This record gives sequence, C-alpha cells and structure tokens, in this order.
Amino acid sequence: MSGRVAIAQKEWRIASRDSVFLVMAILFLIMSIASVYIGSSTKSAELKAYADIVQVARQQGGTAPAAPLIYPLEMLANIVDYIVMIGAVLAIFLGYNAFHSERENGTLRILLTHPLTQKDVVMGKLLGAIGMIGMLLAATFAFNLLLFIAVDKLVPNTEEVARLAICLVMAFTYMMMFYSGALWVSLKARDGGFAFLIMMIVWIFFSFVIPQLADTQRNYAFAISNLSGLVTKMPSETAASHLINLFSPAAQFTNLGNALLQADADNAPLRLGVLLIRQTPVILYLLGCNLALLILLFHSAKREEVLE
Repeated sequence: MSGRVAIAQKEWRIASRDSVFLVMAILFLIMSIASVYIGSSTKSAELKAYADIVQVARQQGGTAPAAPLIYPLEMLANIVDYIVMIGAVLAIFLGYNAFHSERENGTLRILLTHPLTQKDVVMGKLLGAIGMIGMLLAATFAFNLLLFIAVDKLVPNTEEVARLAICLVMAFTYMMMFYSGALWVSLKARDGGFAFLIMMIVWIFFSFVIPQLADTQRNYAFAISNLSGLVTKMPSETAASHLINLFSPAAQFTNLGNALLQADADNAPLRLGVLLIRQTPVILYLLGCNLALLILLFHSAKREEVLE
C-alpha cells in the first residue's frame, strides 16, 4: 500500500509543476466562479424585464402576467457545461500524461524493478487522480457556495446544498470516467501524442457529435409535426433523441446536472428525493460506465507486460 501512496504523491508533485495542468485547473476554477456572476446577471435581467412588463400592463389597465419561477440554484447551472468541456479535457490530460511522462523520463522501468506490479502502479496513479480531481471539485463547491451567498445574497437551505454536493459527486464520476479511459489508452499506446489524440476524438464524439445527432432528430421530428399541425412547441426530447443520447455520457451528465441544479423546467419543482428516484437510471449509467472502464484498466495492467 505504501508503494501506491508514494506513486500517488509523485503524481501530485508532477501535476503541481506542470504548467499546462495548472493553467487548465485555474481556468476551470475561474469559469466555474464566473458561472455564478453569469447566472445571477441573467436572472436579474429576467426579473427586470418582468417588472417592466408588469408596469406597462398596469399603465394600460391590463392584467399582469404571473411572476416567473426563480430557482436559486439555476444561477449555478452553467458549471455543468464547464465540467463537460474543461473538466473532461483536464481529466484526459491527467490520464494521458500518467504513463507518457514516465516513458519520456525513463522512470517506468525503474518503478517496475521495485516490488510493485503494474496494477500497483495503476492504482497509485488512480489514487493521485482521485485526490487531484476531488480537491479541484471541492474547491469549486466551496467557491460557488460562498459566491452564491455573497453575490446573490441568498443562503441556501439544506436541500440546495445537497443538490450541489450530489451534482459535484456526479461531476467527479464523470471526470474520472475520462481519466480512466485516457489512462487505459496511455497504458496501451506507445505514442503519447497518439493516445491524447485518440481520447480527444472520443471526447468530441461523445460530448458533441452524439448530442448534435439527437438535436437534429428532435428538430426534424418537430418540423414534421409542426407542418402537420400536431404540435406547435419544440419537445424537450423525443423517443429517438432519447435513445441516441443514451450513447453519450456527456448528454446524460448534462441532463442530470441541470435537473439537480433546477435548470430543467420539468424537474425543477421536484423534491430531491423524488428527483433522485427518477434519475436513478442516469446515475447508475454513469457509475456503470466508470466501473466498466476501471475493470478494463485493471485487466490490462498485467505484470508480465513490458512498458517502454
């Protein structure tokens, strides 16, 4: 166990000296903090527009429309998009660099001359990544909670804190999924640049191509239905788009994150317990994908394989 901890500590030292990782981590924190200001500004603009509409309606003797529903956590919903984009790329970089840096420095063979198996090396690197990604998301949680109170002058209740915490736990699961995948590719590939390129293609495919295919199908279904006079409002999802999105962890995490942060109109009014029951398949999907990648990773990490 001490060998695994030593490898984890080594991963921390390498990451703390890597300018690319530090820039990405700082950018992630800045963007997540900016999400509070962006969300607050958007909601303030909506409330101002509603106040103007009410004033005009009263001046004209008309009936004012109902006030829009404002859910405080919705102001933090932009963080979900930043995790899908910057968070995933950061995790991919950590996973790619895990064995690439060892090969470049020639330290992997030295590691394996000690009484350590490749599984010990992989576990040590996973422990290091768990600590780094966990610390980054914990800092994100703390900064967003403090800014939420300072900027919006709102004190979140217990359920709102729990919603944000669960969202970040699932964000941790999502980021570790990409880290594990990148670590596996880095373990198997001899060319570090090729490994990074492969993972970036995978990330683009799951994060952008599949959701865009689902959106295209949804738009097509709406156009056909609208022309036939069946519907006049764009559906949030169709059976086909739902099926397509099942192949995208990014789409599943985005939907779950928006539901937890009350940015989804259909799920926003639900209590947390009811929401978690409804979102159980999505949660199991993300956990299952992560578990499958970990099993694949440890199955591939055999002592007899020589990594150069």
